[in-house]
Parts: sequence; structure tokens; C-alpha cells
Amino acid sequence: MKPFRYLFFLLYLLGANGLAQNEATHSFTKSKAVSSEQYQSMTFNGVWSWFSDPRAVYYEGKHKRTYAGWIDNYGDVHIGFYDHDTKQISTAIIYDNLEIDDHDNPTILFDAEGKLLVFFNTHLQDERPLFMRTSTNPEDISDWSPIRELYLNDGSTYTDAKVNRHTYTNPVRLSKEDGKIYLFWRGIDLKPSYSVSTDNGATWSKGKILFQPEELKNLKSPYTKVYSDGVSKIHFTFTDGHPTKEKNNGLYYIYYENGAFYKANGEKNKDVSQLPILQSELDVIFESDTIKSWNWDIAQDANGHPIVTYAKFPDENTHVYTYATFTNNQWQSYDLIDAGGWFPKTRKGTKESEPQYAGGIVIDHETPNTVYLSVKRDSVFEIEQWATNTKGKSWKVKKITKNSTKDNVRPFAVRNAKKGNPLQILWLQNTKYIYYAHDTRGKGIPLDFKDRYHTAVKMNLLKPTLNAELTKESLITLLRQVAEQLLENPDHTLAQNDWRYGVMFAGIEAFYEITKEARYKNELLNIQQYQQEESEDSDEDEVNLFSLIWSHNTKNDRAALQKIEMLTPKDFSFKTLYFPVASWMYTIRNFKENITEIELLKKEFILEVNGVLINEFDSEPFTRTFRNEALMIYSLAAGINDGLVDIKHSDTVIETWKKFQEKLLENDQFKKVDIETNAAILLAGKEVFEILNVK
Repeated sequence: MKPFRYLFFLLYLLGANGLAQNEATHSFTKSKAVSSEQYQSMTFNGVWSWFSDPRAVYYEGKHKRTYAGWIDNYGDVHIGFYDHDTKQISTAIIYDNLEIDDHDNPTILFDAEGKLLVFFNTHLQDERPLFMRTSTNPEDISDWSPIRELYLNDGSTYTDAKVNRHTYTNPVRLSKEDGKIYLFWRGIDLKPSYSVSTDNGATWSKGKILFQPEELKNLKSPYTKVYSDGVSKIHFTFTDGHPTKEKNNGLYYIYYENGAFYKANGEKNKDVSQLPILQSELDVIFESDTIKSWNWDIAQDANGHPIVTYAKFPDENTHVYTYATFTNNQWQSYDLIDAGGWFPKTRKGTKESEPQYAGGIVIDHETPNTVYLSVKRDSVFEIEQWATNTKGKSWKVKKITKNSTKDNVRPFAVRNAKKGNPLQILWLQNTKYIYYAHDTRGKGIPLDFKDRYHTAVKMNLLKPTLNAELTKESLITLLRQVAEQLLENPDHTLAQNDWRYGVMFAGIEAFYEITKEARYKNELLNIQQYQQEESEDSDEDEVNLFSLIWSHNTKNDRAALQKIEMLTPKDFSFKTLYFPVASWMYTIRNFKENITEIELLKKEFILEVNGVLINEFDSEPFTRTFRNEALMIYSLAAGINDGLVDIKHSDTVIETWKKFQEKLLENDQFKKVDIETNAAILLAGKEVFEILNVK
């Protein structure tokens, strides 16, 4: 360990008020770690904070599925699942346009029948309720009850309250209390609060403050982590405030059982009727005069004793992950590693507003001697699995990701995923993360809409192996990876009236037409709904013809349609054949109701295909670039599928695509091409898929 790092650990020992603090050892084991880009995405656009749990749950009934929830960067709240038998992913929107803020992710609870009870919230919006939705049928996310608004903060009791918000949701069901549901959130005056339902969420008690920290002048905002065995016990760990706002920020513990609260040693604190719990009444896990902390996770061991993970901050650039157990009737903490500071990409010339945003460390609740953490390796945050058989003193480390090009943060160990379950961990892969919301609320320079967070939710399941054999299944597998390559790496430098942007939209739309998967359709709808705000220097009359043809807005733009109406074959006569011919085909298909001389356009297209296009398939210009090939295949295949070109040319399409696919898969070439090329691949692939359907 470098000398200055060692000095920090000495400071821990000196500043921890007598609590046992030790430095753990660790060693690496062999692993088949790969970059995070090689893992499957449950969604290409989803994010979460770490104070609403559970975010992912394995449930086995009629199906074997891992369910998860997230909010995307358009403010839509999603629930999705991975089916372990079919290997398919399905998603549903349960709230459209809630708020662009990563604190709003949903949490999941299953009832006795297997129906999903989902809870979610807004973040910094006063007077907004908690929200609840219930799936209509067990293990089914396709149909939901109406949205319920739960105004649980009790303003009539807490009449002097200054803040009335509902943030973070943590639902718990206790079987020994006849299935009673406890719902915890950060509520009135920013305090940990709770409500109870005895009828499966149909009605709720008025909210009560659970924990009251010591306050002098300003309101404090404690942070809560909750875990229950689902039977009788609920564990809590609290901070007494936010680490950027408090001079000292300690970490505390208590548990609930059978109507009362207890310290870790079983000493009774108080009954529910005597709430709130005061800071002086809690177990102290960590306190320091010089070092701040933030809770990350809480679980229990086989004996029901608590286990806690948290981060400590000797300074803003040092984030030390710590594993705490209640051993021999006392709290014992081991410092694992300095994780490498915060992960948000601080804009040049600005001060980081969330310097305590660590990558994160969570506990495998089914195997609590195992943790998953995000640590900076060679300037990139990677995901690792750490396991101990010494209650935190020594660890075996297995890398899950390595050599990634993007940060991997905020892991979550799937609840109920027992040992042997192939899907144990989900995490966020950051394409962009500057701030947790679109609206900076005065905390910093305002963000452009294009600069809001963009993250994918990754699973520890490798992407399916791609092969050159041409079947409908292998084709969809390839096209899915191409589509996700596009969606996980958006190019915000493209104006929405740029033809390349239009081709990208058309490519994603083509893939959706094959799969009919809601997550792709929703992304298309969001692109249409939220136009990037731009100032255009050029006059509308000067907009490129091909940009009009490919734009998803043209059909709703009368001025643009008037230009489309007058198109003739001469408009597609260019020395470079490939893109104009593809645009010609796309025009015939999408604007046949609008073009005055549509029959002439069709006739001349057929002549162009038979006289020129067919002969180009073996030419050097055709094979020069992937984009040329994809556009040519699209033009011929779409012509066949629309009945404009003789079906006998289907064999040419299939044989050409086979060679094309082989080249695409060589060294993952499709991951190295530009946006318009991948979009062209999707367009062509969809038409090839339709031909395969007929054969």
C-alpha cells in the first residue's frame, strides 16, 4: 500500500471513536472476466439509485424469471424480466414521463399468488405521493392495475413540517404477521418513515416517523437501508444525514421484531407505540470526528445477525469500502479497498456536486459472506465478487468485468437468487453520467437534454455467441446486438434533421417490426416525443432531400410532405448508387399515399434494379464498405418483399447476406462501424428475415 494511503487507514483507527476498524487482506482467483460490453443488457436505457430496494428479484412459480425495475432517461418507469428457460427479455412501462431522476426507480414485492406489487416515487417534488401498481395476473407484467397515489405523509400529526416529500421505497412482507406489508420511505421533513397494510396493499395506515436524528438548526436527511428475512425480522441501518451536508456523518443500526425494536445484541429499545427512535438509542456501527460515511447495504447471516456494507470518506477522493458484522456481541468492521473516488464525470471547470457517489458495494443476501463491488481499475470502474470465510478479515476476489471501456457501477445482487442461479448480479454500465437528474436544481450549470444520464442495466450473463450460419434465430441474435450497439451509444452530435439520424431511427424501427418487443417501441416513441432542442442556421428550403425522406417527422410535417409529393425518378439519379437507391425504395414503401407520380417511381425503380443493381452485387464498389453492401441488400430484398422485384432474386439476397454476415462477425466488425452503417445493417437484416420467413 502506498504511504499516503496507509496514512488514511491510520486516520481511521484514530478517528473512529474506539470502534474496531481493521484492514482486510485479499487475493485474486482465476476468472473468465470480460469487458462489460460482452454482457447482456436487461435494458439499454435504465438507471437506479441505491436506496430503494429490492430492485431485482428472482421468482420461481409457473416460470423461472428474474424481475427488475428501473427508470430511463426520458423519465419512464419500467418493469422487466429475464426468463431463465426461454432466455427472453420482456419489459413494460408502468408510468410514462414521471421525472428524469435516478432516485425514482421502482421496487418489487410479490404477494402470495405471485402478483407483483410495485412501488416508486419522485425525488425532490413536494406534495407528490408514493405510487403503487399491481400486476393483474401472477408472474405477468403485461397488464396492471390503475396507478394508485399513496399520500402517506401525515401532515395532520406533524403540523410543523417544512418538507412533504415521498422518496425511496422499501416494501417488506412478514409471514409471521399474517403477510402484513411494511412500506418504508424518506418522508415528512426528510425523515425515515413507514406505513402498514394488512390487506395486501389495498389500504395503508398513516405514515409515522421511524427515526429522528439529533438536529440543532437545519433539517437532517438520514439515509436508510432496509432488509427483512420475510418472516419476522426487519434490519435497519441509518446515517444521521447526507455526507456532503453534515460535518460528522455516522452509521447506526437497529432491528424490528414482533412489535418492538432491538439493538443487535437483543436488548430491547422501545415498542412501536413509542416511536420515533432517537439517534442516541441506536447501535453505533461507525462514528468519527474526521471521516464521513454512507450506508450501502444490509443483510443477515445464518444466525439472524446483521451484516452491513458502507463507504467511508477520509476525503472526497478516497472511498473506502467496509464490511461490518456483529461478532462476539460487538460490531467488527474491516476496510476492504479504496474504490477510487466518485464515478460521475465532472464537467471541466466545475466542482463535483456528488463527490461521495461511490461505485457501490452490495451483499449477496442468500450468501452474505459474498459481496459485489465496483472499483476503479486502470481508470475504469469494474465489477468484482469478493468472498470471505473469516467474517471480513480476508477475501478471495473474482473479477466479473475487466478491460471495459465504460464505468460499471451500482451493482445489485438479485434477491432470492440462490447459489447456482446463473443470474446473480445486475449493474449499471455508464455511457454518460454527469448528474443524477436532467434538472440540476441550481446545484450546478444546467444540463442540456442530450447530456442527461445514459446507462444500461447489465446482467452477469454473456451475450449469445454469434455464428455465421443463417437461420432466423441467428439473424435476430445478430441484429439485437447491432440494435443495442446503436441504442447504448447514441450520437448526440447528430441533428434530428440529419439523414443519418433518420436512418438510425428507421433501423431500430425495422428491428422492432421483427421482435415486437416493447423496449424498442418505447425508445422510438420517446425519440419522437422529445425532440432535441436545436437552433438551425439553415433555411428550411435548404434541408437535404434525403433528410426529409428518412426523417420520422416527415409524415407529420405538411411542408415536408409537399416536397415529397413532387418526387420523380430524376431525384434519385446520382453517380453513387447505393444510398440513393435505398432511399428510393424507402420512399416508395413509406410515401406511396403521398407521391403524385408513385407508379412512375415504381416503374423506374424496377428498371434500375434489373438494369443496374443486380449487376452491382459482385462489383468492387459494392464490397468496399459494409454500408454499401447493407444498403444494396436492403434495396433488393425490400423490392422483393414488396412485390416490385422478381422473387427469383431471393437466392441472390440470401447468398450475399451469408457472405456479408461472415465478414460482420469477423473480429466483431459491426461494433466498429458508424451509426448509419449499423442502421443499414438493421434495415437489410429485417428484409432478409422476411425472405427467410417465406422460404
